[in-house]
Parts: sequence; C-alpha cells; structure tokens
Amino acid sequence: MSRDHFLKLLFYVLGIGCMLLIRPFYTQITEAVHLPNLFEHTLFRVLIGFLILEAAKQVILLTYKPDDPKRKKDNFTIGINHISKIIYGLFLTALVMSLLNISIKEALTTLSLIAAALVVMTKDYISNVINGMYMTFTKVVNIGDQVSIGGSRGKILDITLTNVHIVNEDDDIIYIPNNKVFSEEIINYTRRDLKKSAIDFQVAANTPHDIDHLEELLWSFIEPWHSDIITDTFSIKTVAIKAEFTDCKLHYILKDPLDKSTDVQLKKVLKRKLVVILYGQD
Repeated sequence: MSRDHFLKLLFYVLGIGCMLLIRPFYTQITEAVHLPNLFEHTLFRVLIGFLILEAAKQVILLTYKPDDPKRKKDNFTIGINHISKIIYGLFLTALVMSLLNISIKEALTTLSLIAAALVVMTKDYISNVINGMYMTFTKVVNIGDQVSIGGSRGKILDITLTNVHIVNEDDDIIYIPNNKVFSEEIINYTRRDLKKSAIDFQVAANTPHDIDHLEELLWSFIEPWHSDIITDTFSIKTVAIKAEFTDCKLHYILKDPLDKSTDVQLKKVLKRKLVVILYGQD
C-alpha cells in the first residue's frame, strides 16, 4: 500500500512540476483554442489545486499508521476521501462559474439570498455530511465493527457522507442516515474487550423447564465448540417472568471475539436445539 501511495505522490509532484514549466506558454495554448479569459485562469488554478491536493493526500496516507494494517480502508482514510470530494465539488463549481463568465466575488454578493435559501432547503443533507465527517475522524464506530444502532444490528460495511451501511445476520444491507445514527443509542460490540454473544428465547408458562438442566443440556450438546468458548461464561438468565411466558437469555463469550463464522454456527445450532427441547419441533 505504501508503495502505491509513493508512486502516486511521485506522479502528482511531477504533474505540478510540468504545470509550472508550461506556465509561460499556457496563455498562448489557451488563446489558440479560444477559451474564455476567466475560464482560462480558473482552469489553471484548479488543475494546480487538484495536483497539490492529491499530493498532500498521498503524503498523509504515507505517514498514517492504521490500527489494523490488514484493513483496506478505515475511518481516517474514508474521512480524507470525503474531504477531497467536497473540495473537488468546490473546484467544479468554480470551473462552471468561470465558464459562464461569473466571478466568485460577484456570485457571493449577488447570489447570497439564493445561497441562503439553498442552505435552508439542504440543511438535512448538510447536517448528514457534517455528522458523517465527525464519525470518520472521531472513530465512534469503525468499518468492520459489530454494532447495534436503534433497532438495527450488524456489521458496518461503509460510512459515506450521508449514510452508514450495515449488513445484518440475514445479509440484508441497511442504510442508516448519519443524523439518525447520532440520535439513536449506539452499542459497539467490537470495542468491548470481550464480546458477549446472546440468544433470546421464551419459555411458555404451561411448559415449565428446569433452567439449570436446560443449561447443562445445551452445554453438553455443543461439546465440539467447548474449546472456542470461555467456559464460565456459558449460562442462561431469566430476564422477565410474565403470565403467559418467561423471557430468558442464553449468553456466552468466545475466546476469539472476532471469529464471526464460529459465532454464527454456534447460534444456529443452539437455536435449533432450543426449538427441539422447548417446542418438540425438529
């Protein structure tokens, strides 16, 4: 990865050097193709700005040391890309305005009311963008984290300027607006030193079961996975006792909290066994 960043940095630095070398001939070239005067000057500045921005981005990525070198992208690199996209948008706006022979100074004074109206109309989008930038740099949540946001639980795939993308256990991709992320309670399971896995189930009042016996039965049934679980953490707790049924929770902690495949397989086996024991269904 560092080698790629270095080669890109070299390319952009050479590009800056080439632009500075052709500067004396730039006016002659643009006059030959009859470019508008304002657009001619803006185009050169935008090209130089683009090359400098890209070179600076490669320097930052070269010196940045990610928490997990195996990850292709993390919050910091995503945040840098978000900033770049915003600046590219400003560059493009400046180019279009110069092509229409509108100076930026004139636009700021004559279009101030329109700009204010646009800000009001797009305030939710702007708020989403600001919250997205905040998340990428503060690392409230990271790419790959197992989280619960509001009623959605799963693994974070991406954090864009407007949405957080989560894939749940059914492999459905959920798009949550950044504004909603900040208004909801966030539980980050990956950030805990020990990841507790849990299965919620109910025991009908007319079919009482010995909880201790049920716990022993389930533990013996998953013997092939005993080496993957911290033994003392496997237990069933009574959450709430109601007239029709009792809410229970089976939980355990894996020795490797990031071993998603083992956790999924264990939950599948335990859920099926619970259905057989409690409801007599196979």
